[in-house]
Amino acid sequence: MKIFLHGFATTPEIWPEGGPRLSFDDLEKTAEGLGSRLGPGNILIGWSMGGMVAMMVAAKYPEKVAKLVLVSTTTKFVASPDFPHGLSPALLRSLRKRIKKEGIKAFHSLVFKNMSRVGLADLTTEQAERELAELEKVDLRPWLKDIRVPTLIIHGEKDDICLPSAAQYLNDKIEGSELVLLSGVGHAPMVEAPEVFNSLLKNYAG
Repeated sequence: MKIFLHGFATTPEIWPEGGPRLSFDDLEKTAEGLGSRLGPGNILIGWSMGGMVAMMVAAKYPEKVAKLVLVSTTTKFVASPDFPHGLSPALLRSLRKRIKKEGIKAFHSLVFKNMSRVGLADLTTEQAERELAELEKVDLRPWLKDIRVPTLIIHGEKDDICLPSAAQYLNDKIEGSELVLLSGVGHAPMVEAPEVFNSLLKNYAG
């Protein structure tokens, strides 16, 4: 079964196929709740924070995941001295200020820019701040060694939210994974380049 996981500030409707509705204020709890409900042999397709959840499920419940597709995601959102592949803390602070001033549409404008906007979640400022706080602290690097399922990583070369170098890091650390970088594409490849994205997904996941 293919299971599509949405990301921050969106709903399952970001995917034409839908999927479970996720909360991101405690990623490990969300991953445990999802993993415990799954039967064996699933293909998890996770975008952005949904990709983080997918990685945690694959690491903790390997018998329930047959394949993994990681879309525009990262193992650690914020850069640190030992991880240069995240956004600077200053940029995250700037995003927080924008959301506090403009609401969650400030984030939607960064993701979708001039594209069609689909699957938008109407988060309150308080909920957005809780989820951003979780995103700021989460670090999945220790989990990567436990991901042993076939993994396809799809990432846009112009993604300025989860950086392309973060996708390369995932490819280096997840044994046997495959990385596809999409030229001219940003953070939402399934919206920006649906034909290319769907072809990759069909070839990999059926």
